[in-house]
Amino acid sequence: MPKVENPLLLSLYSYYVEKILSETDNIEEANQRLRNLGSEIGQQIYLNTEIVEKTKDNVTTREDVAKLIEVIYKVLFDKKPKDIDMKTARGSVRITDDNCVWCQEVNLEGMRGFGYCEVFSGILQTILEFKGVDAKVFQEMSHATGADACVWNVRLV
Repeated sequence: MPKVENPLLLSLYSYYVEKILSETDNIEEANQRLRNLGSEIGQQIYLNTEIVEKTKDNVTTREDVAKLIEVIYKVLFDKKPKDIDMKTARGSVRITDDNCVWCQEVNLEGMRGFGYCEVFSGILQTILEFKGVDAKVFQEMSHATGADACVWNVRLV
């Protein structure tokens, strides 16, 4: 069995996911509630980490967004995502992580459309907002629900 990284984080997060799922049968509402939780966490992360110092004041291009995502990954997870794609995403930036910290060892069946790791969407969207970027962030695929990797889409508005 692979080593679970940061068991405290995973335990806390799985508690909130289970709580949200017990309070609603609507997958889109559950996804939004996880994004909202991420937004609250994102505010604290932005204010209490070195992300501010390690990134440009104004993020204006997709390349700037990609660099910001790399910094966020390094600060939060001490790694890089597998891929940050700007070529095939057409107006978006797509992030792929095949070793997602949020859904390690999680297998959910029958949860099509559920973004188990949507909390990261909320974190990322909030940090982008602090940097002046108007974007909609959502999870396209989740390893927890059967995909090969977790994939997020940062749709620039």
